[in-house]
Amino acid sequence: MSVTKKMLIGGHISTAGGIYLSAERAHNFSFRTFQIFSKNQMQWKAKPLAPDDVEKFRNEVKARNMKGIMVHASYLLNMGTPDQELRAKVIEAFGEEIRRADMLGIDYLTFHPGSSTGTTEKVALRNIADNLNHVITGDQKCTILLETSAGQGKTVGHTFEQLAEIIDQVQIKDKVGICFDTCHVFAAGYDIKSKSGYGETMDQFNSILGLDRLKGFHLNDTKKGLNSRVDRHEQIGDGILGIDGISNFIKDPRLTERPMNLETPLGEGGYEKDLSILNAALNEE
Repeated sequence: MSVTKKMLIGGHISTAGGIYLSAERAHNFSFRTFQIFSKNQMQWKAKPLAPDDVEKFRNEVKARNMKGIMVHASYLLNMGTPDQELRAKVIEAFGEEIRRADMLGIDYLTFHPGSSTGTTEKVALRNIADNLNHVITGDQKCTILLETSAGQGKTVGHTFEQLAEIIDQVQIKDKVGICFDTCHVFAAGYDIKSKSGYGETMDQFNSILGLDRLKGFHLNDTKKGLNSRVDRHEQIGDGILGIDGISNFIKDPRLTERPMNLETPLGEGGYEKDLSILNAALNEE
């Protein structure tokens, strides 16, 4: 069986030429899900989504029977900042990310929790929760996913306990979940490479956060080692995590309906190779 049939595998897809073209690009890889940016990820301002483009996007996704679509929020949004002027800017931009995701009918909005630059870790975690409480509304459609971080520099969200501390302070909890990045989690110090380590890690996740909070994945190998705290993605099977580590996820029957998006360095240029390695690993005895 192909990995794209057994698992909800996708990848980060370009929106060049029109956001509605992303579903067709994803379909060309036999993906049943995918991830996009709904705007330039390195700019604060966003060109409004054209109603015609929104309708085409929704129609393309529906025609290809895709689900669990993700939009990745801008890299500029440090939700942990203590700077009040920046905080106001972040809240406004994050609210716009939610509105765009809902317009497009996208299921999940994934973001990097942020950093503790200029403050303490404890305050940064509280700031993230406070800011989420400012932007999340009961009538929004998309679910906000906190992405696990590698712990590089002063970034927070690299332990399951930190993520739980944020969610504990969020008021509308049914609108938040976790996006599990395999590269980041390994770099943060969780052994997901060995079978025993994988089992222990998932048990910890379940105990601290609950598997029901695990809504999706970024499926990546890593250039750096266990507990390196360095965020460097690698093509599937070419990194230190290796196919043994990745296999733990694609062979876990609990995860078959969780969207798993490749964010490997070559992007769409490397997905065919990534998929061939995943298929070989899935079907080996």
